[in-house]
This record gives sequence, C-alpha cells and structure tokens, in this order.
Amino acid sequence: MKKLIKTYLFLFFFYSLSAQDNTFVKNLNTIFDDSTVLIKPKIFLLNSVGSLTTSNTYLLGLSCHVNINKKLSISSDLDYLDGNHIDVLNVYKDSLDILPGFGNKKNRFLFNINYNLNRIFKIDYGQGKNFIGHGYRSLILSNEPSHYPFLRISTNLNKIKYYNIYFTLTNPWVNTFGRKKHAAIHFLDFNINSNFSFGLFEAVLWQSKTEDRNVGYEIAYLNPIIFYRPVEYSMGSNKGNALMGAITKINYKRYKIYAQILLDDINISRQKSSDPDNYQSGFFQNKFGYQIGSIFENKNLYFNLEYNQVQPYTYGHRTILQNYSHMNQSLAHPLGANFKEIINIFSYEKGNYKFILKNLFVNIGMDSLNTHYGQNIFNSDYDASTGGQASYGNVNGQGVNTNVILIMPEISYKFKYFDFFSSIYYLKKKSDLIDQTSINFMLGIRNIPFSLFPF
Repeated sequence: MKKLIKTYLFLFFFYSLSAQDNTFVKNLNTIFDDSTVLIKPKIFLLNSVGSLTTSNTYLLGLSCHVNINKKLSISSDLDYLDGNHIDVLNVYKDSLDILPGFGNKKNRFLFNINYNLNRIFKIDYGQGKNFIGHGYRSLILSNEPSHYPFLRISTNLNKIKYYNIYFTLTNPWVNTFGRKKHAAIHFLDFNINSNFSFGLFEAVLWQSKTEDRNVGYEIAYLNPIIFYRPVEYSMGSNKGNALMGAITKINYKRYKIYAQILLDDINISRQKSSDPDNYQSGFFQNKFGYQIGSIFENKNLYFNLEYNQVQPYTYGHRTILQNYSHMNQSLAHPLGANFKEIINIFSYEKGNYKFILKNLFVNIGMDSLNTHYGQNIFNSDYDASTGGQASYGNVNGQGVNTNVILIMPEISYKFKYFDFFSSIYYLKKKSDLIDQTSINFMLGIRNIPFSLFPF
C-alpha cells in the first residue's frame, strides 16, 4: 500500500505540472533540438457498490511520445492495474485467468516505433493492438484482447491503402508445443471517393510448434500478396486457420453506414444438388459472421446502432491451438460465436457535462457441460455436438439459448485536468439453466478514456 501511495503521489506531481485544456490529453511538453517529448500521466479510479459487495479498481500510468525527427517517432505506455473489481470482472477473470486488455498480469508495457520510409510506405513495430473496421465491434480484428508483438507495413497509394500485419500470439494454458502461434493479415482498402470505401481482408494463423514439427515463423507467410497462400498446401494436416472478409463504409451528410462480412472454412461445393439425401440448411463448414451499423453525428450529439451476428463454430478450428484467439480471448468478438447482438450507444454533450447511454441485447447459444454447440471457440471442431465437419442443420442460437441484456448509463463532468463520472452497470442473463442479475453503482475520476468491462 505504501508503494502504491508513493506511485500515486509521483504521478500526481507530474500531472499537476501539465497545463493543457483537453480533458484526455495532458502533456508535459519538452523540446530538445528537433525532437519533441510528450509525457502524459494517466489515472483512472473507480469505486463500485453492488448488491453484496463494494469494490475498487484503479489504473495508474504514464504515456510518452517522442518525435525523433520527421520520419521516426516512438510512443509508449506503462500501466499498473489493481483492485478487487466488481463481480462481473472477477467471474471473467476466474474463468479465463485474464483481465480484458491486460492478460494475466497487473502491469502492461505498450510501445510503437513508427518509421515513415517515404510518402508511400510506413512501418510500425511494437507491442499493442490493431483494429480493422468502422464500428463499435469488429468481426475481423478487434482491440478487445490483450496486447501482442506486431509488425505492420502500411502502403498508401492515394485512394488505395494496403496493410500487412504480422504478429505473435499466445495460448497461455499450454505448457508444451502450441503455446506460441503466429498470424499474418492482409487488408486492402479502396477509398473510391470521400463518401464510399470498400476493403478486402484475409488472415492466416498457425502453430509455432506441433507434436512432430517445429514450424517457427513460416517465412512463406511473409508473402505480402493478398489471397495468395501456396504454403498451406504443403503443410498437410498442420496447415493454418484461414479467414477472409470484406468491409464497406458509406458517408452521407451526418450519417455513416458501415458493414462487415467474415467467412471461415467456406465449402461452396456443399449444395442441395450435390448431396440431396442428407442436405439441410446450415452445413458445418460454412461458417460466417456479419455486421451492419449506422452512426449519426451532429455537433454534440452522437448515436450508434449496430447489429452483429456470428454463426456457430466460427473462429474455431479442428486443432484447438489454431483457433482465432490470443490470451484466452477471441481476436474478434468477445462473445466468441453462435450469437446475435444489437448495440446502441447514445451520447450528448452540453458545456462540461456529457451523458452516455449504452445498451446491448444478445441472444446466444451457450455450451453446457460436456457439449459444444459452437459458442466456445476453444473447443475442437471434432468435438462438435451436432456431428462435426460433415454435419448439417447448424443454426444460430443452438445449444442453451440465452438472452443477455446490458444497460449502462453514464454522466460525467469535465474539470480542467480530469473528469468526474458516475454510472450504472446493469447486466442480466437468462436461460433455462440460469437467471442472473448484476447491478453496480459506480463513481470515479479519470483523465483517460479507459474501460475494463468485457462487453
């Protein structure tokens, strides 16, 4: 506790020196010749009162950004998180052995080294996260899971932007082969004009080491060309887990409409005409997810309405260690698969006040004891309760049909150097097996837009 108090006083001292007006950007600016150093203390303190317990969560940290010259810059964040947390987070931590965004440790160190090679090519190397999409969620690559080491190469050809992302992931519960896995992502984005863009995506993920082979980082996957992966045909049963997708965005005045589609293990040869005796809808291998949403913005008013649906067994794999995950979390949606979700977020600002209302409604097919109906991406496809790779009749919501409602209103007041906020976290889960309600009243201060909740 003494160490924590000393840390807090140290951060508060630097924080008191800052003299910026923006709530979330408090910089201690120092210029050395052509270099600029920006230091931002970070603080998030939360007290929560539930029906049975009172809890506290706090984050203390420092953020630093250094411009070395016109081409090279370095950013870093050092954060420390602690507290006894609310019940929802403790249940999440007990089941997955991690906290959202932090993994299984209380501290995290994030950094990004950015080098602009020229006006076309930019290279980023660091420890952090990546996000592909235009909405609140991403079904392709999200910033929900914990940080990871990555290399990102960005190519900018005016209306065409192309991204190659290479990163290393971890299966934390594995002590032998398969603990480490790698991924390569290609994303091609066409900005047709200022009102319309369209992008294509592919990802492949593979184990670093199998029972009979030490693959390492497969050099052939460094190939930068999208939809060209001949290496998989030479890997036999050990070939990687591949996904494809597309995104689009349309701007119209103050409105933005966006969409995503994610394809996983597509088998277009499975049609009624080719298998008339056994055919039903919902062939196992044709896994997919899609998103559609809209955003309205007008000065101090913001409204986001989004729908997400992911079919059973999506993101999973026959080989568990090659599922689309990192540190026991999905690289895409935090609910895994086999769900339908509606999200709406409303915010309004007036003066120093800001009001936010976040609602989430989910229908999800949960897996019960010793069953696998497609929600848990950490189970093997071979263990599917519907028959596995050749099965038909897989439908969204199969398994233990569960409804989840999250309502979270928040009001905040902006002071010069921090925000004071108050919110309610109401979560209800109901199915034939469970009927749980959790409600927490929260008060806190912050100078960063930080959230630790898993939804």
